[in-house]
This record gives sequence, C-alpha cells and structure tokens, in this order.
Amino acid sequence: MPQHYYLESSGKDASLPRHLPLEDLPAVIGRHPECTIQLGVDRVSRRHARLDCSGASLIVEDLGSTNGTFVNHRQIFQPTVLNVGDVVHLADHEFRLMLGKTAESSAARGDETMVGLTALPRDFPLKMPAFFQLLEQGLVAGFCQPIVTASGEPFALELLGRSTHPSLDEGAGELFALAAALDSEVRLSQLLRQRCFEEASQCGLTMPLFFNNHPVECEDLEGLMDELRRLRGLYPELTLVFEVHESAVTDLGAMAEVKKELRQLDIDLAYDDFGAGQARLLELAEVPPDYLKFDMALVQDLTDSDSVRFRMLESLNGMIADLGVRTLVEGVELEETFELCRRIGIDYMQGYYFGRPRPIANSDYHHNEKDSAP
Repeated sequence: MPQHYYLESSGKDASLPRHLPLEDLPAVIGRHPECTIQLGVDRVSRRHARLDCSGASLIVEDLGSTNGTFVNHRQIFQPTVLNVGDVVHLADHEFRLMLGKTAESSAARGDETMVGLTALPRDFPLKMPAFFQLLEQGLVAGFCQPIVTASGEPFALELLGRSTHPSLDEGAGELFALAAALDSEVRLSQLLRQRCFEEASQCGLTMPLFFNNHPVECEDLEGLMDELRRLRGLYPELTLVFEVHESAVTDLGAMAEVKKELRQLDIDLAYDDFGAGQARLLELAEVPPDYLKFDMALVQDLTDSDSVRFRMLESLNGMIADLGVRTLVEGVELEETFELCRRIGIDYMQGYYFGRPRPIANSDYHHNEKDSAP
C-alpha cells in the first residue's frame, strides 16, 4: 500500500472524521461544498486553509480564516512547512500530521489508515526525538518469556525487545506505533532482534529461541532473509525458531522459498497467531511449519470443556497434529486453562501462568545457573 500524508483528529469532537487523507494536493479545507476536504463544523471558515507540496515539503497556508490556523499551538500568517507529528489547529479543532499506509479502495479510506500496533501517544511530537535517539544509540534490551511442555517443563523462550530510553514506554507497543508513523518499523525490528540475539549468545542460552518479525518486513522477503543470514553468521550456536504471522505472506511460492532458506540456515519455522481472524489453511497444508502458535484469543478465559471454544481448539489441534506440526498455545494465565490444553493434546504452552517476560540477562536459563538472578 502507498504512503500518504493524512491529518488525524484528536478524537475530542465526534463530528470530525478520525482521518483526513491528503492524497490529492493542493487541498483546500473548509465548510464550503467545493472545498477538497469539507468540514461542516463550527468555527471552521468556508475556505479555511490550503495544504500543498513544495518539493519534498508539505506546506499549510491560512486563507484568511476567521478563527485562525495554528501549527504547534502558534498561529500562522505565512505559508508554513509541516513535519510529520506536527499539531495543526483549524480554529480550535485539533489534528496531527501523519504519514502512513492507507487502503486503496474504500469510501472511508481515512478510517482504514494503519499507524501501528497501538494508539499513538498524545505527546507524539515530543517523543519523536527520543525515538530516533533510541534507534541511533541502540537503547533497547532483550527480554524473554518461557515456553513449556505439556507437563510444565521448560522447553524454549520467546525473545522480546524492550526500550531502555528514559522518555519512552518500555513495551514494544508504543515503540512500533511511533515506528509506523515514522516509516521505521524495519529498522526498529532489526535493532530489537539483533539485541536479543546478542544477549542470548552472551548468556549461553541453548534452548530453542522463538523470534518474530514485523509484517512490513515481509514486503521485502529477500531483505529479510539477508538479515537472517547475517545474524546466523554472527550467532551460529543459537537454536532459532522464526515466527511469521501466517497471513503476512500470501504467496505460497514465496513462503515455500522462505522455509527452504530457513532450513539452510538451520532455523525452524513457526506460524504465529493461527486462528486470529481467518486462518490461512491453504498455507498450512501446502507449506507446513515446524510449529504452529494458536492465537491467545482462543484460550482467553478457557475454563470449561463444554464450551464452543474448547471444542474448536480441540478440533484445530487434532487437524494440525495430523499434519505432523507441533502446536503451541499463547496466553495461558489460569491453571484450568493449562489443564484443558493438556487434555486437548497441545504440545507446548506460553503465558503468564508459566512466567512473565524477564530480561534475558536475568533469566533462569543460563549455562551457569548459579549466576542467574533468583
């Protein structure tokens, strides 16, 4: 999908659309029906402001509006350059300039703009410098979460990345929301993966290590495989399992080639989040993975063997096991859920019931157990 500028409203005014695509420039915004973007709201003038491109820059110009146009809370009187993340007020209606991927065909394209895995923080412009500092200085740490066998014994770890920047949330959700708005998903994903591998190697982890990628990386599979080849060369001793969301690659030939190259790198393949939305059964049958991870929504609050969810998971697990694929379920938080998953015959499990994510450096899975944190 192509990248386009758009204005994202603050959400304070329900009468405003959430997103205003800026695909056809110049664009005039105002209440008049002939405006490129018509906003039938109070205090916006009939022809309020114009947006246009000048070279690589986006320019906003007030058109003599009654209540003014403001950029980063300062009223403008001359054409003004806008940067991604700038706050724009048309009168007292607040928007933020964004750059993202929009759906091609929809009458409400603005509502389908994808900006990341979670909502952008309200202080997004203030967090942009911190985010780029994180990328430049590598201010991240590797975390891991245990994966256990059906008997509860340690089997593997999932590698996760966290921010160590003092001005940014630790979790990956906000980081990838910022990355999506700034077209930096691949760079962030590579940094987190590199740090996790580096720390896992330093700690001498020998159990299987599940790691994932960002869906944007699947748009350049050759670039992704080049990155994995580079990392395998740096860390040949690690036992690796590459998780890919099974809806991210829709080309069966491409998926088969990925699996072949992973085999050459001695990296196993796992399909992630199976059952989220519409499961891609064709890929599963034609290019079976080594592992299949069920989406955590399938086991959320699963405590009753008479439930529809239990029967559905039992049926899916049986079908997948018949293909010779090992199954893993995420999101196990209750003992009852653990027991039901064992009863179903799921091979491996992951979730807060077995342990929350911990820094790799403080995990209990080092070669030298006595040096591990309690």
